[in-house]
Amino acid sequence: MKIGIDARCLEWDVGGVARILGNMLRIWSSITDKHVFYLYFENSVPNNDYLRSSIYRHRIIRGPQNIKKHRTLCEQLFLPFDILQDNLDLFFAPYYTAPMYCPCPKTVVAAWDISYTTHASHYLFRHTLQMSLLSRIVCRRAAGVITCSSYDGRQIERYYGIPSNRICVLHLAADDKFKQSAEPCALEALRKKYNLPKRYLLSMGVILNRRNVPVIIDAFREISRDFPDVGLVVAGRNSTSPRIDIEKCMKSLIEKGQGICISRVPEEELALFYAGAWCYICTSTVDGEALMLKEAMMCGKLVITSPLLEETIGGNGVILNDPTSIQETARVLRKVLLTTEDDLQKEGRKGQKWGFSLSWEKVSRDCLKFIEQA
Repeated sequence: MKIGIDARCLEWDVGGVARILGNMLRIWSSITDKHVFYLYFENSVPNNDYLRSSIYRHRIIRGPQNIKKHRTLCEQLFLPFDILQDNLDLFFAPYYTAPMYCPCPKTVVAAWDISYTTHASHYLFRHTLQMSLLSRIVCRRAAGVITCSSYDGRQIERYYGIPSNRICVLHLAADDKFKQSAEPCALEALRKKYNLPKRYLLSMGVILNRRNVPVIIDAFREISRDFPDVGLVVAGRNSTSPRIDIEKCMKSLIEKGQGICISRVPEEELALFYAGAWCYICTSTVDGEALMLKEAMMCGKLVITSPLLEETIGGNGVILNDPTSIQETARVLRKVLLTTEDDLQKEGRKGQKWGFSLSWEKVSRDCLKFIEQA
């Protein structure tokens, strides 16, 4: 088969979709030679060795740069012409949407979640209109839809009216780099660089309304006087809408040395932040998958999450029944901070063992099989 892939996410800052696609392309290059994959980029081909495989053909999308830089305009106006020229058998769109006019027999779309539809108030109107409307249309037209949790699969079936036999659920895995033990000297260097306390609770990842970060901050403030040696680290790009001033929320904690707010963590430091934490917390009322939880677990950390995400972490960790409640969150944080280090490590190893049962090779094989059979 001649399979086209919108690979533009690999050119952007590393994010969840880029990580998923990158891992799949890396593994496909070593497990199949039955297909030729046409990878479409906006400006240039990233310098990754796996992209040099003979099964990959590189294409730079043609069109004026000032229009091409707009993701949706490039996708809808210019990408179809390149797809048509390459005479594809199937087009795979890994980033929620695809060209409404896609000149090939079949399309497979990855909709990792449909919060743009189910929780439109969390986004700017133009983003909701752009993503929700387009995603709904192209997913309904697609031969298959890929997502990352059973919950998200049920949401797609319910809101988009797509039958379950056209939906593929992939159970994502943490990258191998999170399996490696952190060197004590590296952890100490990280603490000095960011002035991290010896014990800290970690909330890391893109900050969205649905992840209840302000609740976590307020809950930690409630108990902070009882744990003066503990800090709260909130790290990630602030993408709340309506916008919440996270630094302002943390001001009192920052002033007394118990709060640290970091807008961006370099990719090479992610595993160190997990490894140095007392525990990791990510509570969501929308997400059916949060890859950060699995990354933290692979670093041997106890995780705190919401009932919605219990399935995606195999029932491990601590479940916070009402992640919107400051009192409930404070109670759970207090309990975890009073846990002995030995018990904490024991729970961490339990989650880590479960995490080793997941692999990107299985994810990649399952995805390719679904695309082949679409």
